[in-house]
Amino acid sequence: MEDAPQQQPAGLGRGADRLLGLVPLAIAILWVAGVARFRDYQLEPIHWLSLVAFAFAMQVLGKRIRRERPLPPMPPGARAVPLSALVATIVAAVAAVAGGLLEWVAPRYFPTEVSWGLRTLWHVACAFGASYCIFLRRLLRVMPA
Repeated sequence: MEDAPQQQPAGLGRGADRLLGLVPLAIAILWVAGVARFRDYQLEPIHWLSLVAFAFAMQVLGKRIRRERPLPPMPPGARAVPLSALVATIVAAVAAVAGGLLEWVAPRYFPTEVSWGLRTLWHVACAFGASYCIFLRRLLRVMPA
């Protein structure tokens, strides 16, 4: 029986790799802004500037502190896009439970007019998008799309 031909990694270009690395940062900034908006708190320009500066500082510190570990063995024929989507779905499911519980309790302390389902969906969507981009960027370095 013949072995299946080895598939080459997708190999993102340097610009695309950097852009894919910045998308989770942008999602995190928008997540905080969305939560603030749910609570009727308007971010002023100085708040936006502080939020973006803090997010970039945390990303730089995180990259310096965190070591990239090798990936576990992948099944033959695994592809980066569906595998990233699967992992992001699992992360989103955890965010649905955690965000749903948090948003169920939070209105007692921080009243809001936005429905519980929409607030929970915001947490789920942000978690899915950020984790999908993080895993996709990492997996595209070692496997095909």
